[in-house]
Amino acid sequence: MKKNIFFLIFLLVFSIKGNAQKGEDQNTTDTTKKDNIENKGLIEELKYIKQPGLANAASKIYSAERRYSISGFTEINSVTYLGEKNRGDDLELFYSNLYRFGVYFGYKITDKFIFMSELQGEFLHDGFRESGTEFNFEWIFDYLFHPSFNLRIGNYPIPIGYTNINEEPIAFYSVNRPEVERIISPTQWLETGIMFYGNFLNDQLEYNLGMTKGLDAANMVEGTWIRRGRYHSFAWPESWAGNGKLEYVGREDVKLGISAYHGNANSGRKLPDGSNFAPMVSLYSGFFGYDWSDFSLFGLVMKGSMTQTDRIFVFNNQIMGKETFGYYGELRWDIWGKFNSQKDWKLPIWIRYERLDTHASVGTGFDTEGFDRQNLQILSLGANLRPKKNIVFKGNYQIRKNLVDSPLEEANRIEFGIGLIF
Repeated sequence: MKKNIFFLIFLLVFSIKGNAQKGEDQNTTDTTKKDNIENKGLIEELKYIKQPGLANAASKIYSAERRYSISGFTEINSVTYLGEKNRGDDLELFYSNLYRFGVYFGYKITDKFIFMSELQGEFLHDGFRESGTEFNFEWIFDYLFHPSFNLRIGNYPIPIGYTNINEEPIAFYSVNRPEVERIISPTQWLETGIMFYGNFLNDQLEYNLGMTKGLDAANMVEGTWIRRGRYHSFAWPESWAGNGKLEYVGREDVKLGISAYHGNANSGRKLPDGSNFAPMVSLYSGFFGYDWSDFSLFGLVMKGSMTQTDRIFVFNNQIMGKETFGYYGELRWDIWGKFNSQKDWKLPIWIRYERLDTHASVGTGFDTEGFDRQNLQILSLGANLRPKKNIVFKGNYQIRKNLVDSPLEEANRIEFGIGLIF
């Protein structure tokens, strides 16, 4: 692993240095090129024009001049535990190494009818013996009727929270995605369905409104709530769910949005005795952010609920939380200008407080001491080095505490990572 990381660092640094030298030798050419690009409505340095419901690199085809586009992202993360790590039923809670990549291919069938796809792979390892591999294929067809009304059909990201759509490593500051959005609302959450989206009020507000197949409650586990309930199938859905999002996009220095998800999670199942099984999952979230000078502030809240947790237990012996919640607040300060104002680099340092509980409320009749409860309080401090808008080197330290009495205390963590989009 170390060789892979060092090799990737060498390639990234060499690329940055080469591009910088090239820019110095071709100032006039680059200035002309920049003017031409801006006149055509494109943005340099891989800062693509974001399409509603998609991340930066995933949006490339929508502003590309050619009929097709190829883009993507990759990240390599490592986690060091300062103490013995807690283990649960989901490797997502105790991995040591993470490798993730995504490749997007887009094609304009016509100027209004667009196909976009993603192949994403993820490899987790606990540094000892357990590992997990996950591959997801995202495909969508968009028909662009009007800026205020467009249609999307396919396997698209659920527009809940912030990070599930903004999943690429340049979009968040910690090495790994915030715990609230990894555990309460699983990131990389795709579902097959239909969505309507667009902008209104002079492009000040963006909306997403969709219907997808539901989750599978029989496969969920305690420690990561609905995460294991995701599943991929090309069959006609046995259960349905609705989702929606409303976001203010009128200013680049302001982030403000609310989102919701509600649906049936029975996946066509019945209890062994044939009785009704129809657990309902609801999830609500809101986020806000503000940038001023070299500082920025971001925060998110999330609350979820689930019914028929006693009947879910019949399938998998997992005690699921009837209610769950999470929130975090993050303050960032870009200090690069204090050291060197000649290069357009960024060096934000940041601090984040997180609080989440997967079992804020539990059904009656369960042993409250006998389940994997993530009742976490986390203080994270970190820094990013961003030589370009599409490359980031990350490091952070987490002070973690599980507020539930446990024979094994929650271990603090040191994390390092590299991420880029292309």
